Amino acid sequence: MALRRRDTEFKHLGVSYLEYKRVQMDRVLTGFLMRLNHKGLTSRMVRRNDLSAGEFAGEFTDPRHADRFQGFADHPDMSRRWVETQLLDMVNRGRPTQAVAGLRPLHGLTYKFRNYYHSRPYGADAQLYEMLRHARGPFGALALDQIRKFFFTGLDATSSMPAQATSIDVETQAVLHLNSQVKADSPHNVNGWYSAPPLCVGQADLLADDVVRLLSLKDLLPRITMVEYLKILFAFHLALGQLKTMKLLPQAVARSATDPACGRDRCPAAVDASDPLAGCPFRVGLFVDVAGVPGTPAAALAEHSAEHWLRRIPDFVRAAYTVRKLDDFAEHLVGQGKETKPGRGHFTVPELLRFGTDAYGRLRDEFFSSRLTSILDDTPVSEQPEEVRPLLDEAMGLAPFERYLELLMAYRGRYHHKYIVDTIDALLLKSRPGAAIAQPHRGRRRFVLDSALLEVLVQVALLRLNPRGSSSAYTHHTVSLRLDEFLALLRNRYGLHVDRLPTGDGFGRVGLDEETALRANTEAFTTRMREIGFYDDLSDAYLTQVITPRFTITEDGTVTAGGR
Repeated sequence: MALRRRDTEFKHLGVSYLEYKRVQMDRVLTGFLMRLNHKGLTSRMVRRNDLSAGEFAGEFTDPRHADRFQGFADHPDMSRRWVETQLLDMVNRGRPTQAVAGLRPLHGLTYKFRNYYHSRPYGADAQLYEMLRHARGPFGALALDQIRKFFFTGLDATSSMPAQATSIDVETQAVLHLNSQVKADSPHNVNGWYSAPPLCVGQADLLADDVVRLLSLKDLLPRITMVEYLKILFAFHLALGQLKTMKLLPQAVARSATDPACGRDRCPAAVDASDPLAGCPFRVGLFVDVAGVPGTPAAALAEHSAEHWLRRIPDFVRAAYTVRKLDDFAEHLVGQGKETKPGRGHFTVPELLRFGTDAYGRLRDEFFSSRLTSILDDTPVSEQPEEVRPLLDEAMGLAPFERYLELLMAYRGRYHHKYIVDTIDALLLKSRPGAAIAQPHRGRRRFVLDSALLEVLVQVALLRLNPRGSSSAYTHHTVSLRLDEFLALLRNRYGLHVDRLPTGDGFGRVGLDEETALRANTEAFTTRMREIGFYDDLSDAYLTQVITPRFTITEDGTVTAGGR
């Protein structure tokens, strides 16, 4: 092995908490609820033994609990199937190797029953929590509070014990019944972990605002439906945050400083504006194939859009390595007494970038020359792979830090590329309800707009903050939108382009063929809106093409079903 662990370390919390593995949103949400219950920390309680579906089912078919779960003992096979399909998150479901990962995240306490080895969120839970924690204004704290109230329902306000007089659904009753048998649970502070804001605080603002809007419907939608909505919304915003980081970080590293428009106090994002990201230099632009049919002109444009974004990965990997290794360099200088560590105990990304400037050139060359020498001590040049040997030649004229980074990319670049693609696929819910990316067998990836994701975004888009505040039973009221207004909202708020191309994100001037594809995509979008039940077109005129909510909520809190 030519590289030591200190060389291959890639993750830096200031860049992202993601570990870049294929994640499952049930497990991400389970981990997030654990952090929510422990103010960002994990739980000391780690279950390492497998629990079977039969053991879970036995809790509800036990005659001792017949008064709480009436009829379960009379139908054990049906009860077991209900437990497997409704309560349990399984790995390799339906296969001989299937195992229980834990309970589905239908309640805040389900994390207590996860199997650690089968329920890893790979940092996505921490990334989600920190995005909400660091969102500006009132919405970050409000979003966390609303999520807590929704998921930790049925508990006494001062403890984790079930409340006696609360009317709750059977899934929540089941979780609370299991929770009563678990006592040991306390927060665990992992060594080296700290709370870092996301690189794009504007994306965190939008996530928090969307969560608060969506949870205003919690009393009008079935609990399971709301949980699915939240999983889709969380995954979508995590993906947008990763794509924006892939665009933002390489430019910051190239200039050895973050953009003047970035930062908590400088970010121009405004969640209540018609164009929330106006002035943002790192907007995400994705062209989505709405019809979802491979081989069409619109699908070809969506393939080009996806390919353009995936081509950003190598630059991102190199930039992430740069930040991580500058952190090693900074810690080295602190150890020698040549720098002082910030009072918070860690360096932020903007602080680390200054260690890449000319002012630290000599010290940086000395440090990374030592790293290169260590690598050659372990594996001489003659034993290095052919493609690596030229990188170790000083005649190339590269500074030691540049040679070191190129060496890391040669050894580890493809590895990280593969897993970042897997992570993007997972967060964009490839081959799952709510997907924003698709890939036919042996075909190319393309951005899409699945009906489930569209439904969530419509629900959010039709809600506005209620000016009456606490005098109304609902924090938000509903509005109607014209079709063209909603298309503009998808572009401006989420970067989803349906009726036009995202200029600057892989596309230039629009030709006749592109115009034809855009018209077909817009027609497919209208059809999709009609299919999910939010839209009836009364004529071809935009003024009468109106999207209406399923539940009309007035400012005074009156609710009527159906807006048509």
